[in-house]
Amino acid sequence: MRADLPAELIFICAIILTVGALILYGMIIRRLLKLIKAKYIWIFPVLGGVLLLVLAAVHIYRVLFYFPMLSTAGPGDLFELIIGSLSLARVESFLLMGAGILALIGGLSYYLTSSK
Repeated sequence: MRADLPAELIFICAIILTVGALILYGMIIRRLLKLIKAKYIWIFPVLGGVLLLVLAAVHIYRVLFYFPMLSTAGPGDLFELIIGSLSLARVESFLLMGAGILALIGGLSYYLTSSK
């Protein structure tokens, strides 16, 4: 099994752009919180960005480690490699969901705090 390198590069660039957007979103909320005298809501989108960076690292590890081994694996090793790759894919999914939930919590918290 070979990785599609152009698609992987586009994926990593998209993750990095999303991390930048989440950090910028957190910094904007941080400035706006000074107007309503609230604190620490801006941390949620920034933590979501950190989770996305961890997701990118796990994804790169999976592509660089498991994909080359899957193409040369024998019948005895193939099952274990597939299970390992799918386990990392599950971790990636949870990290992506966590990043989305943290960004959502930050936005909802800011909305509820500023609506008072």
